[in-house]
Amino acid sequence: MSPLPILILIVGMILLMLLGLPLAFSILAISTAVLVGFTDLPFWQIVQRFFAGIDSFVLTAIPFFLLAGNLMNSGKITDKLIDLSSAAVGHIRGGLAHINVLVSLLFGHLSGSAVADTSGIGTILIPAMIRKGYTKSFTVAVTATSSVLGQIIPPSLIMIIYSATAGASVQALFVAGMVPGLMLALTMMVVSLGYAIKFHYPKEAKCTFREFLITFRKAALVLVMPLIIIGGVLTGVCTATESAVLAVVYSLIITIFVDKTLTPKDLLPIFVKSAKGAATSLFCIGAASVFGYLLAYFRTNEYVMQLMTDLNLSKAGFMLFTIILFFVLGAFMDATPAICIFVPIVVPAGLALGLHPVHLGMIICLVLSFGLVTPPYGLCLLLACQIAKIEPQKTFRDLFVMLGAVVITLLIIIFFPDFILALPRLVVPKYM
Repeated sequence: MSPLPILILIVGMILLMLLGLPLAFSILAISTAVLVGFTDLPFWQIVQRFFAGIDSFVLTAIPFFLLAGNLMNSGKITDKLIDLSSAAVGHIRGGLAHINVLVSLLFGHLSGSAVADTSGIGTILIPAMIRKGYTKSFTVAVTATSSVLGQIIPPSLIMIIYSATAGASVQALFVAGMVPGLMLALTMMVVSLGYAIKFHYPKEAKCTFREFLITFRKAALVLVMPLIIIGGVLTGVCTATESAVLAVVYSLIITIFVDKTLTPKDLLPIFVKSAKGAATSLFCIGAASVFGYLLAYFRTNEYVMQLMTDLNLSKAGFMLFTIILFFVLGAFMDATPAICIFVPIVVPAGLALGLHPVHLGMIICLVLSFGLVTPPYGLCLLLACQIAKIEPQKTFRDLFVMLGAVVITLLIIIFFPDFILALPRLVVPKYM
């Protein structure tokens, strides 16, 4: 079978995107054209494959996790996390930068979304850091890069999508994500400390142990939510979707009945916002499923395997190829379609070389996180720049320094896979 349709699919999608057509519509348009022009498949196959792509119980977790995150965000839960983080690390030189990273780590456990992290935390901490004398460039760099923790720390939405696409265990992915997530946070705080010492950034007043306990008590109910989500999934008490529903119920109880920061009339806009976000993600998944089906129909896997054979790629060479591929994809498109389209091609090739799907998933999720903070896609970067009122290109120097933390973590994941796989093998061995 000729590789021409594959080339037309990929190049056509890129051209339509460059012309300004939204990604999902670009994918559907070129997929429809290729299906009609190069196959004998019936036209309704597009509709069938679209709905088959989103007909997954695992994917129903996405709207519920988005809703739980939006409820927590609108209910000013972020304020409690900031107060707790300030009490814990605010007294270190460059305190607000460390608070920014730690809050992102905690918020990632609640929402699983990097964009929600940037919007929820950035609107509070970016103006506060600028007022304290931090440069806009450094402030944006810290906020944008720390927001990717939501992509790695469970419950990560892109891990759920990867699980549904690659057939990997979501339980194993959640456990595996804890180690690189903590490593990322630690390296980001070390880089921030270096900046703070060099540029004499201030530190916050050190709180007493009693003040810390009071702050912790106020945030205690919020910190229970990650235990419900992650603990329920890991113990097998509930699935990822069921834990997402529990997270929504718990969020409603906390924000309406305990803290009383939301009223029933506040819920409709939150539901609408969450529904729009979920619809966008699921529409992209459906469109990408059609595209991926056509790639499979034209035997793209065989061409990839043949290319690997011709190049005689080792494990290290294949991982380098994977990193470059998903880095380029992440720079131009959202992680959701990138995973749905290319993971079914890349993962089987990786498995043939003896790579573990969880190890490969960690690499792919982390590399795609770069796309949220690097142009031209850079959604978290653009959002943080908008809040700080600074042009993105003026932040690149500090941004690339902060991204060094991500690179260090990525290198450790690549060369020491057991460092990532040891914890899931210990905690959830039956899923490994």
